[in-house]
Formats: sequence, structure tokens, C-alpha cells
Amino acid sequence: MDRLFYREGIHAVGIHRILDEARVTRVTLYRHFPSKDDLIVAYLDQRALRGEEQLEELAGRYDDPVQALLAIGRLLAEEGLDAEYRGCAFINAAAEFGDPSHPALAIVSRHRAWVRRQTAGLLVRAGRPEPERTAEALLMVRTGAVVGNSLDHSPDIDQTFLRLWHDVVTAA
Repeated sequence: MDRLFYREGIHAVGIHRILDEARVTRVTLYRHFPSKDDLIVAYLDQRALRGEEQLEELAGRYDDPVQALLAIGRLLAEEGLDAEYRGCAFINAAAEFGDPSHPALAIVSRHRAWVRRQTAGLLVRAGRPEPERTAEALLMVRTGAVVGNSLDHSPDIDQTFLRLWHDVVTAA
């Protein structure tokens, strides 16, 4: 379902399409996921888990937290700003659900909070002042680059993003 929800949009993919792609019966699907919302939650949870594991693994390769943050920026630029990228799955999900109480938005908020905490933790280790504010700024730079890329398809957005990321990370 990851591929379908990501490529086509959560609302655009109906239960019949999910059943066809998954090659399961309706009974089997609903036994594991009592509603489409449960399937959406599982999709976003898996996306969050994969992203969190990837960032932890990458950050763990570096003793220097500044180098870890710069590597994370490079990864975000490589994976998140190429021509085939359909935007951040979490931003896309947030855009599809207007009801702030929808469970999808809770996962989006939890994942973004996790990213902020991890980034702030690296900034603390680097001795940077105001690590929480700086982590928020980095998340804003990332979000702005992803949304800007989706709207404008700027050919050099990755380089602009990397310059801004670098400047925020290395500012004294």
C-alpha cells in the first residue's frame, strides 16, 4: 500500500484498488485493518519507522555531531528533492486530511517532533546555542524545500537547500 498511497494519494486509492493490489479478500484485509484509517495509520507508521531508523543509522556513523547533521542534510537533499520525488509522505498526508483529530495527523506530528528532538540532540552535542529553535529552523528549511520543489520544480532546489542547511547547522 505504501507505493499506492505515496504515488497516487491516500484519498485517491479506494478499497477495491487496495484489494486488487494486495491480492487478498475483503475479509482478510478487514481482519488486519478494520478500516481504511487503520491502513493509513499503518502506512504512515511504517514510513516514520523507516525514516527514523535511517536517520539514526546515518547519525551513528559520525562522532562529530556537526558532520552527522551535514550528512543528514545531504541525505535529505538526495532523497527528497529529485525529479521523481512526489513530496514528503507526511506533508502529503497532512494536506489530505483537514480534520485535526484524524489519526494520520497524529502520526505526522509525532514523526516531526521526533525529527526535531533528534536534530536538537545533535545540536546540543555540537554545543550550539538554542538547539530547539535551531532544530525547528532546520525542519522549516526542509519543509520549505520539499513544498517549494513540489510547486516550482526548481532545478537547483537541492543546492539552495544544502546551502541553507549548512548555514544553519554551522552558525555559531
